[in-house]
Amino acid sequence: MLASYFVLDGIDALRHPEEHAAKFQKIQPLLEKAGAPPVLASDAILLSRITGAATAVAGVCLALGRRPRTAALALAAINIPITVINNPVWAAENKDDRKEKVRGLLRGLAIGGGLLLAAVDRDGKPSLSYRRQSNAERRAEMNELTATLKDRYSK
Repeated sequence: MLASYFVLDGIDALRHPEEHAAKFQKIQPLLEKAGAPPVLASDAILLSRITGAATAVAGVCLALGRRPRTAALALAAINIPITVINNPVWAAENKDDRKEKVRGLLRGLAIGGGLLLAAVDRDGKPSLSYRRQSNAERRAEMNELTATLKDRYSK
């Protein structure tokens, strides 16, 4: 269910990049003041299409369980800046507009949090470092047992 939003939004960005680029262009002057590289602003439509394709592919991967942790991490990395772009609280014109943008910002951050949880979820499988340590301990126990048995039966 988490992936469905990203698949649809990615496809929409591919099909209608102008709408997505318009949101970016609204905050472009602010990004330039903050020191964002000008390459981001040079072709907002192309950037929207690339982001849309990456979002759709990562969403499909997450939905199908193909490298779900990598897909969730990619979606989180894409989602957070897009959430800020789509909900510029600082540009709110009135109290109701600000309230709506704060709501959208919090909603996007909550989805980003869910994606980060999905990125660290191991589906009941231990991490590589745990498995490596556990295997090393088992090998040490087996070596000790082998040495004990050799000592016992070599006499």
